[in-house]
Amino acid sequence: MRECGSCSACCAVIAVHELDKGTYETCEHLCASGCGIYAERPGSCRSFECQWLRGVLEVDGSVDTEMRPDACGVIFDYRPETAFGEMFTAWEVEPGASASGHARSIIEGLQESFLVMIVIHGPDGEKGPGEHSFVGPPGLVAQAVDVMWSRPQLHVPSASAARTPLDSPSV
Repeated sequence: MRECGSCSACCAVIAVHELDKGTYETCEHLCASGCGIYAERPGSCRSFECQWLRGVLEVDGSVDTEMRPDACGVIFDYRPETAFGEMFTAWEVEPGASASGHARSIIEGLQESFLVMIVIHGPDGEKGPGEHSFVGPPGLVAQAVDVMWSRPQLHVPSASAARTPLDSPSV
């Protein structure tokens, strides 16, 4: 089984509602040795499954530390049951990381079969996510965009931008 090691990306990126911790806000319980409340951590932390930690992500047949979230710049989360079926979320740890390197390769592989929501780091270090975009099978992307447009807290620039290939600047 893998270990987080020095990676604490999830503690600085993903919201934890039980702690009133927002997206892209560092958890107040993060310390030099990791989570200071690990034994008593909230349910959303317990249920989160980093896909690198689980060993399910690979590029060219290898899964190594270059794909760990703090190294590749993206946290991959998997939800088996959503309104769209199985779905991955790619949370940028570093601005622009989802469009390059190992993260891009992983997203390109996933989008062949799954809906992938890419959560883009807010501009200029703002707290909270910037934009959300989707890649994947066209029917699922269209459905996700329609649903997200009905949720005012999420911003998807346009249906065409949501369907744009990864090498486009709009993703």
